[in-house]
Amino acid sequence: MIRALELFVKRNYQLILVAIVLFAVLSIRLPPSSSQYYRTPGDIYRRLELENSPFKVITTTAEKVIDNRIYHVAFLKVHKSGSTTAQNIFLRFGWEHNLTFVLPPAHNVFKYPNIISLREAMHKNNTLPPPKGKLYEMLCNHVIYNREVFRSYMPNDTFYVGILREPYEFFKSTLNYLRPGYLYNKIKTSVPASDFLKNPLKYEPKSALFSFTNNRMAVEFGCPEDVVKSNDIQKIAEFVKNVDTDFNLVIIAEHFEESVVLLRRYLRWSTKEVLYLDKNIAKHKNETKLVGPYDRQMYKRWARIDYALYEHFFKKLRDQIREEGYDFDDELLHFKEIRRMVSEFCGGDSKKTGAKLVVQKSKWSVGFEVTNNDCVLLKKSEIPFVQDIRLRQYGSKDI
Repeated sequence: MIRALELFVKRNYQLILVAIVLFAVLSIRLPPSSSQYYRTPGDIYRRLELENSPFKVITTTAEKVIDNRIYHVAFLKVHKSGSTTAQNIFLRFGWEHNLTFVLPPAHNVFKYPNIISLREAMHKNNTLPPPKGKLYEMLCNHVIYNREVFRSYMPNDTFYVGILREPYEFFKSTLNYLRPGYLYNKIKTSVPASDFLKNPLKYEPKSALFSFTNNRMAVEFGCPEDVVKSNDIQKIAEFVKNVDTDFNLVIIAEHFEESVVLLRRYLRWSTKEVLYLDKNIAKHKNETKLVGPYDRQMYKRWARIDYALYEHFFKKLRDQIREEGYDFDDELLHFKEIRRMVSEFCGGDSKKTGAKLVVQKSKWSVGFEVTNNDCVLLKKSEIPFVQDIRLRQYGSKDI
């Protein structure tokens, strides 16, 4: 018997030593044994108060829910990139939470109450001061990006969002929608865009700030004039790096739903808060007649900075999605389904008395209801929305 005990101790001395040490530690840390202290393993974990404990004890005790959503957002609204669709998300969120927007004067040099500037960043003459006792919380109107200026207007914890579109598609959409006079007024052929691409500098304004076809997306992201003119590879790389540093997320129009799901996660908003309906969809997409077999390659040589910016953030978006883990695709599928349901509801039954669409809670969001009032906001055009915000924020639509 004694021999067997000695043999057991020799073979298991390490395990016995650990047990002795653990018992000693618990004897020191734990209060006297009593059923009132330790009814469950969770009680032990709570009493130990381990620093950085791997255990998360869930109790049935009602606890105050902490709102950890991000409320300060600066969205760089880039022309013809799906930005009006994205902007509605931020307008709705700011409206629902009564946030203070950076707004231009209703009567400005651009003749539109939703444009801060097409050629420069914010300053005291192209923006309204925040109402007395308030600070800016949301920015989502057209303006040229400038790091120092944006940070002087917005709080330190602001989340920065941009948006980009495949550059050649952006070019075609720009010609469809904006029809720049420096191109259409000077080129009278049946294929003006193709002729433009043969020698863009022949038609372009002297300053890229006055152009919508000279690396316009990069210009709106704050690309310096000398970089646009030089097309220096090293300077372009430095510019892209700076944008990467400044922006938390750049939405890619060709992967809009993926971008919005990622945005929801980063901002910690609910699914309802990032719903959207497509806006400003062109009706005549082929009228630019860009039918030449080499037009796309010609434009790629011309819009070198836009392509550098787009390709960088296209790849970065894919990397950011991969970092989210295996369930991102599950949420994406769920979001697509909810979006279809909301689109059908707002396009059909929403105006019926008492109609509402009930969406059950999911792994990623609380449950919610969509009513006709929600549909009205989802459908609301940019200028009327901005004007309603102006009225509530300043008491007048003409200020």
